[in-house]
Amino acid sequence: MRDFKLVLIKELKDILRDKRSFVMMFVPVLLFPLMFTLMGSQMDTKNLEANIPCIVEFENAKTEEADRALYDSLFHKACPGLIDPKEATGGRTAERELERGAVYAIIRFNDGTVFVKCNNSSTKSMQAWKNLVDKLSTVSQLSLYQTLQTQYGVNVEQLLPFRLVPEQMQTGNSTLASIAPMLLVALIMSGGVSVAVDLFTGEKERGTMESLLTTQASRISILAAKYTATLSVSLLSMLMSVLAYVISLKISKNALALMTGGTGQTDAQLSLQFDQVLRLAAVCLSLSVFAVSCMTLIGLHAKTVKEAQSQMSLLTIFPTLLGGLVLFMDSVNVGDGSVWIPIFNAIISIKMIFLGTAEPRHILFTAASSLLYAALLGVLSVRMLKSEKLLR
Repeated sequence: MRDFKLVLIKELKDILRDKRSFVMMFVPVLLFPLMFTLMGSQMDTKNLEANIPCIVEFENAKTEEADRALYDSLFHKACPGLIDPKEATGGRTAERELERGAVYAIIRFNDGTVFVKCNNSSTKSMQAWKNLVDKLSTVSQLSLYQTLQTQYGVNVEQLLPFRLVPEQMQTGNSTLASIAPMLLVALIMSGGVSVAVDLFTGEKERGTMESLLTTQASRISILAAKYTATLSVSLLSMLMSVLAYVISLKISKNALALMTGGTGQTDAQLSLQFDQVLRLAAVCLSLSVFAVSCMTLIGLHAKTVKEAQSQMSLLTIFPTLLGGLVLFMDSVNVGDGSVWIPIFNAIISIKMIFLGTAEPRHILFTAASSLLYAALLGVLSVRMLKSEKLLR
């Protein structure tokens, strides 16, 4: 233990001495809120619920009078203040004004038919178009019901064969379940990569690993100290990144709507229960141990820093691909065999935790399998460290 503490303190001091790497762990706390605020500003749709800037055109001269009457009934009586009529300026056409963002929609009337055109390359134009179409569809349906009832004496409710009341079973947090698995696993698998490269491959490339191995400290103590230092940095990096995302989503609700498809869930719905936090911690900690074991083995095996960085890039790419796959999977029908698939088991478990469908045995087996694989990788790392081929 004395040798372990000495080597661990040495490695931690070296990490802290490298101010650039240490500061980089805090960059997400400053960068992510700014990024999400900018994203949210592009998703601010409050001003698109009324006074939507539009160009109104009447295409058919023969029916223009009737079309204008329809226009007045829609936007002056049924939906007052919904649009803000504009005209093309500077000799531009209506399409050109829509393309450059001066207006968000073009509304054309032609013999009782209403055409609503948007620019699908503009988020605000798409949202404005959706608001216009939804409200005009509602007005059209209500007008039909009113005509049937007043002019023909038809009870519209009696025409319907049944009443449909849609309901959803809310078992958890679908918002966080859609973004958290990929986010957390990617952060865990990449958090300590730079430190692992420097502590293992970097030492070999600088020629300091050989002198370290010739000291009285045992090789297992050296490996355990370097492993612990890498794990500490990995966990700290993950916590700082998660904190940055939480702060960002608290600051910018519009960015949250962008990431979750506009679900509009409240802060209470975005919170976690205590048992969910414990299960999440068990999965994340066990995955962190597995991730650092992978980094350690790669760091010992690689001969150059460039080679190690190239191999460790897979620790970021592979979880991201799996996270995208799990995003579209139905976690309810996932078999018990998934708990033995590295990384995938953690991603699906995190999703199930946020959905509230994770069973204790599934979390237990997931954490146990991750630790088991980490132990196997640790054995390989010990053998490699004891081998004379390490320094070649």
